Amino acid sequence: MKLGTLAIVGVGLIGGSIGKAAKERGLVERIVGIEPNADSALWAVKNGVVDTVVSDVPADADLIALCVPSDLVAPWVITLADHAAPIFDVGSVKGPIVKAVEVTQSTASHFVPCHPISGSERSGPQAADGDLFDGCTVVLTPLATTASVAEQTCASFWEAVGASVVRMSPDEHDAALAVTSHLPHLLAFAFMGQVTDQHLPLTGGGFRDFTRIAAANPDLWWRIMQLNHEALSQALDDYSNNLRALSDAIESGDQSRGLALIEAAAQKRQAADPSAP
Repeated sequence: MKLGTLAIVGVGLIGGSIGKAAKERGLVERIVGIEPNADSALWAVKNGVVDTVVSDVPADADLIALCVPSDLVAPWVITLADHAAPIFDVGSVKGPIVKAVEVTQSTASHFVPCHPISGSERSGPQAADGDLFDGCTVVLTPLATTASVAEQTCASFWEAVGASVVRMSPDEHDAALAVTSHLPHLLAFAFMGQVTDQHLPLTGGGFRDFTRIAAANPDLWWRIMQLNHEALSQALDDYSNNLRALSDAIESGDQSRGLALIEAAAQKRQAADPSAP
């Protein structure tokens, strides 16, 4: 595909990576950024992440990427209601966004809710990576009113930057991501609460693997957990039951039960990634 102007609202890790991926693959003629952080905006232009930074989405934009926190997506969609270009977001939560848009804008035919399941604990345009979406899955949760041409344009764009596209309902997406993304972050944040300076010299690979995501942007993740609190609470309840089962086996010295639980977990992890050590 080849677009004239791509507008990116929010030139951080994901927005910047979208810009770099589109540039490196020759998908667009011009990339315009809308970025309120002056330092980020300056860095993004100086380093070629975007071609220019402006205050408003230009009228001639052919595709608009909303790379803002999930709770700010719906207001942007509503603000851009009269823009002709397809609009997609990258929010980690979909249900509340879709509901907010449907309540205030019943004919949002140009909006395609999206979520690229890829990222980093780093933030800002300095962390942008043009290969970030290679091999990743992007979930589309179109509204009932989403036009097929807008949906296809967004799907084609994601495929052009290396991603695979799947479609789900917003509720299915949020329930799944509560387990695979939001709960792991919650657990990492909570775990770090019991780590002291005396523990740090005694850490190894397991600690680094488990806690890497605890360095993620706190404000962003609080917003995500608040938006998806119902699905996250259910995921946390299920986790608590699993944790209690293993804890009870340890307390009672029930080796058969304890080993069975650990072996089942190990088999699931190995099946999920056979190449992992």
